[in-house]
Parts: sequence; C-alpha cells; structure tokens
Amino acid sequence: MAVQIGIIVVLVVGAVLIFRTGYRWVSGFMNGTLAAAAQEEQPVVRIDPSGPVGPDGLVVLFADRFVDRARSTRMISPRQRCYAPLTEEELDPLHWAYVILYASLADLYERGCIDLRVVDRSATLMPPYPQKSWELELCQIGPMPESPISDVLAVAFGVMRRKARDQEEERHWSTLDALVEHSLKTIRQELTFWQRAGVYGDLRQYVEAALVAQGYLIEPARPTWLDKVRHYRPLVHEAGVLSLEPDAMALVEQLKAFRATHGGNLIAESDDESETLKDVDTSLLSPGEGADDIPLDEVLRISIYETIQALRQLEPSGDAGV
Repeated sequence: MAVQIGIIVVLVVGAVLIFRTGYRWVSGFMNGTLAAAAQEEQPVVRIDPSGPVGPDGLVVLFADRFVDRARSTRMISPRQRCYAPLTEEELDPLHWAYVILYASLADLYERGCIDLRVVDRSATLMPPYPQKSWELELCQIGPMPESPISDVLAVAFGVMRRKARDQEEERHWSTLDALVEHSLKTIRQELTFWQRAGVYGDLRQYVEAALVAQGYLIEPARPTWLDKVRHYRPLVHEAGVLSLEPDAMALVEQLKAFRATHGGNLIAESDDESETLKDVDTSLLSPGEGADDIPLDEVLRISIYETIQALRQLEPSGDAGV
C-alpha cells in the first residue's frame, strides 16, 4: 500500500512540474508575441515601380476588368479566396488562373513566340471532358518576352525539348497540360509551403511576387511569427498601378481582337465564363474528322480550362496552412 501511495505522489508531483513548465513556456511565447504585436508597426518597404509589365501582370493588377466575380452560390475554400487589388472585389479563383494563362498564351502566339496545333487523342476518363478526342500542342519558335508566366513556360519548353531529343520532327511539340505541369513545378520551387494554394492560387501568387519585386505591389509588414506564416494580400502602389491603365486597356482590346480574329463564336458568352466552358457543346469536344476545323480561340479556351481543372483534381486539398 505504501509503495502504491509513493508512486501516486511521484506521478502527481511529476504532472505538476510538467504543467508548470508548459504553462511558463506558453506564457512566455504569448507574451513575446503580444509584445511584438504591440510595438509600433514596422514600416512598409516601398520602392518606386519600374520595368515593363506583361499580360499576366496586367491581369493580376487590373483583375476586376478581366476576371469574373465570385458567385455566392459556389463553395470556395477560405484559402482559395482572392480579391482584386484595386477594388478588393472577391473574384473567381479558377477564372483568374484561366485568364492569366489565356492572356499570356494569346500574346505569345501573336508575337510569334509559339505555334499551336491540334492532334487526335483517345478519349479519357478524366473530368471535365472525358469525351474529348483531341488536344492542343505547342512549340516554341521564337525568343520569349520577359514576364513571370512567359519565363516559366520557357523553362518548361526547355525541359520538354530535352525529353524529346529522340524525336525526328524539326519542332518539339508539347501538350498544354505537360507544359503547365512543368511550369508549376518551377513556380513551386520559389513559393513557401504557406504560400501554396493549388494550381489556381500558385499561378496568381507567382505573378504577384514578381510585381512586388518591381514595386507595383507592396509586401505587408509581418511583425510576429504568426504573421509570417499567414498569407496576406499585398498592398497596392496605387500611383504606379494606375500609370499602367493604358496598357490594361490595350490588353482588353488585344484579347477582344484575338477572339474576333481567331474565334468562331461557338462558345456562348456569359457573365460566368467558367460555367460556360464547363458545359461546352459535345460537337466541339468530339467533332469526328473535323478537329482541325475548330477555331483557334475555342481550341485555346477549352484546352486551358481542361488543363487547370484536371491538374486541380489531381492535387491534394489546398486548405493546408494557417
């Protein structure tokens, strides 16, 4: 009996010591965090905006002009939520990623940097288009202009060329999904774990990081450890961004002209382009012998939507992080 009482006393004393040690550690951590937060806010580092901004950067800075608004009926993870820098309107993360790629690829095609072609493929079981019987292939035919998405695409083209050394073709063609997948690998080497939020967010935040480096966006102060692991929207250098408004208007007109020149009005126009692309007519997905007859704009739009949706479905949940 005495031995049992002794054991109980030792366990109680040990539990008290562990509790007191843990309490002191937690108190010290919280006091340090609160003290840091109570200090005068660290000054936000601002630099004068400089350098050209490509289509991807313009789509991010002036997102309210290019991207559909988020639908209140659509369930969106808190980590996926995104907002226009200038107006702070909540936008559709899928459509934002789609427009970044669409504007970049349309611009590269018109500059003569890339070429596009349609090839046959077997239908797959992968949503969103399991019945689609063709796919888009791209090749690089000229030097790529400097911009975040253009840069990672150039890296992806290089990777695909090295993998295709045995091909007898003069040009090295790659499927869009393979290019975007390799581009994401490059992007994620430069993003921290806390910044990663799936294909939608990673494309956007990579462009944002480049705009921060140029001074058009401003990294917010992070005085505490918790601030450092949370994702905060960057601040806007309003004067610098507004100086790019003529470029944004020119991009709007460029994309309209691209659609008018290379499109066939075979995809209905609506206020929710993501939903429209989700329900594309089957005749565009499985046209039989007429895949080459599908207008280039429709080919590009369908292919981008399919690619980012397929990649997103293959990813783990993007809700990790604080």
